[in-house]
Order: sequence, then structure tokens, then C-alpha cells
Amino acid sequence: MSHFTVVAVLFVCLAIILGDQGAQAAVAKVHLTNPDHPGKCVLDSNTIMSPGQKGKQPNHPCAGVECHEGGMVTIRTCTAVAPPKGCKQRDFVNTNRNYPECCERAYDCTKHI
Repeated sequence: MSHFTVVAVLFVCLAIILGDQGAQAAVAKVHLTNPDHPGKCVLDSNTIMSPGQKGKQPNHPCAGVECHEGGMVTIRTCTAVAPPKGCKQRDFVNTNRNYPECCERAYDCTKHI
């Protein structure tokens, strides 16, 4: 199992654990380096960031990442927000937006829940 896969699994576990904690976002700090790219954060083979650079987590519809010195990466998910009363939360409205704008969710309020 690759280092990235292990980190992704840990990140998902963290998101699940924190997902039931009220209005919180999951935040993970991981060390993602590759000797072929010294001083960079290597999220996957296509996502190599410099310290100070921010972007979206690859393979996640809406999570923000920030590269720090030494290959340290901060990953943030969207803040948990309860749907309006009587509504069911649906998918992200537009996952092509940058983080955190991509956090906007759609709601289904057509059926009385």
C-alpha cells in the first residue's frame, strides 16, 4: 500500500470520527514528501506543491490543502452544517469551485422529512 493510500485512509477515518461532532471540519496534518521533489509537498504523481501554496485535495470532491515547509501538508474538509429543518442534505453544488467555495451543499426540501 502506498504512502498516499495510507494517508488517504487515515484522513477518511478522521473525517468520519469528526463528522458526528457538530459543526466542525476535519483537519489533518500529514508529511507528504518524495526525494525526487525536495522541499515540495507531493500529494500524488500529478499534484506537487511548494511551501505556501494552497489548492484542493486530489481525489476528494471538496477538501483544501496547504503545503508547508518540510513537506508538511494541512488538509481541511468542509465545516459540517445541518440541513434546514425538514430538508435532506444532497451533493456539493459545484465541485469545480476552489476550496472552500466548493463546500456549498444542495438540499432536498420537497418531501416532508
